[in-house]
Amino acid sequence: MATGLSLLIPWAVKHAIDALQAEGAAGPLGLYVGLIVLCALGNGVARLASRFAIAGAAQHVAADLLDRLYAAMQTFPPAVFARYGTGDLMARATSDVTAIRSLVGFGAVSAASTVLAFVGALAAMLAIDPRLTLWAMAPSPALVLLVRHYNALVTTRTHAMQERLGELSTVVQERLAGIGVVRAYTMEARATAEFGAANAALRDASADLARAQAHFTPLMGLITGLGTLVILWVGGTAVAAGRLSLGALVAFTGYLGYLAWPTVALGFTLALGRRGLVSMERIQQVLAEALPPETAAPPADAASLPASIRFSRLTFAYPGRPPVLRDVSFDVRPGELVAVVGPTGTGKSTLGLVLARLWDPPRATVFVGGEDVLTLPRGRLRSTLAWVPQDAFLFSRRILDNVTLGREGLAEDRVGAALVTAGVADEVAAFPLGWHTVIGERGLTLSGGQRQRVALARALAGAPPILVLDDVFANVDAAKESEILAGLRTAAPTILLMTHRLRAAQGADRIVVLDEGRVVETGSHATLLAAGGLYARLWRTQRLEEEIARA
Repeated sequence: MATGLSLLIPWAVKHAIDALQAEGAAGPLGLYVGLIVLCALGNGVARLASRFAIAGAAQHVAADLLDRLYAAMQTFPPAVFARYGTGDLMARATSDVTAIRSLVGFGAVSAASTVLAFVGALAAMLAIDPRLTLWAMAPSPALVLLVRHYNALVTTRTHAMQERLGELSTVVQERLAGIGVVRAYTMEARATAEFGAANAALRDASADLARAQAHFTPLMGLITGLGTLVILWVGGTAVAAGRLSLGALVAFTGYLGYLAWPTVALGFTLALGRRGLVSMERIQQVLAEALPPETAAPPADAASLPASIRFSRLTFAYPGRPPVLRDVSFDVRPGELVAVVGPTGTGKSTLGLVLARLWDPPRATVFVGGEDVLTLPRGRLRSTLAWVPQDAFLFSRRILDNVTLGREGLAEDRVGAALVTAGVADEVAAFPLGWHTVIGERGLTLSGGQRQRVALARALAGAPPILVLDDVFANVDAAKESEILAGLRTAAPTILLMTHRLRAAQGADRIVVLDEGRVVETGSHATLLAAGGLYARLWRTQRLEEEIARA
């Protein structure tokens, strides 16, 4: 509607000039003036309405895309996060989504307006004088070649700019997350220099893109301007010869002038389009990493799974690395506490990761309740066991919210019991607001030991049949460790404990000793000491370290 009303204005001007030439002051000039005013007003209203409609739709598209991105990120296996930095993912969720919103918003309006303007104006020009229209279209081959070159150049430079933005976002995210380390090692100057280098790379890439865009628009204007000069010469000759009326020439130049802005805006529209399409490609690249939704039937109650674990000839390697676990076989029967010990780097933590399917193990190597973990729906598996990693992550919320995370229906007495069992209840009660105290980002206002024990309380609050603990006593003193272990035996039926502290393993029903990813010893504390193997050597070493520390 807006384009049609705009195209009526040169037509009305043509008839007004022809009427003035033919009838002079007696011509219906007021009628044409009124028509032009009405067309201008209608054009403004229609164009405004179209922008409201399409720009509003673009907001919905961006919101839907963000929902899809976030839902996809929830399903990413760790291998995906190893390929994409957090800053890169944040850049895709901000800059790339913004580019797509611009594409489907202003870009769609501009593209539609440009196409309709070219089609409508070209039809009107052909109706006035086909020969003159051919002269007007003479620069078109040059425009086509310019657009093709511009598209390729803008695509390449947009890719480069988006990549530099992702790198800069990663630098910022890592330095802010590790600001304590940066300050502790007086790395402020180095961190600033790294940021400056990444920022300069983004600036240069952005400048390259802007330079390509800046060259295109003046060249388009130059070509169309030369076309206008040609039309004035050819059209003026036709008017002088009487083959064309003055009103027709004025209307023709009006339609040609009407094409000036769409022609110049074509560069901006193409830039929006290329950047939006490049961003869509980057978004689709991330969305393609999402795991498919599980289609299994709704599971039975998680507690119906027997509280047992079995590893059967498990060999596991992270991508691009040699195996960290080699032919590992042992089981944890219902009601047992089994400890896995060994030197650093022997694969203890990996057992917890594959058990919780944060990394998928090979088929038929890891079993929970007698079922292969790869055949169990993730929701059922993870409600059957509670995994507490060594690096406890807490959110910047109340302690209560961190303990009940995802299970808002838990009673407060259950939370209190979990805090008591985790050995942190007295310390939490000493805070000004108790368990309603809001802790800082990643729980930084708590000590390392407190963070680990709050994370342990989070696992215990759900009363899981199986508890998987990955060195959760690393920041806890020996007395507190013994107190917590005594409470855990009654809180969870089955416990798998990975630890480097042999005192924590001392009271286990069985101890599995790993060395270089293999099971080298299995037995009770007393049996392994008597065997005089790796466990006995580690025990003597740790006892000696404790005596030196006490001295």
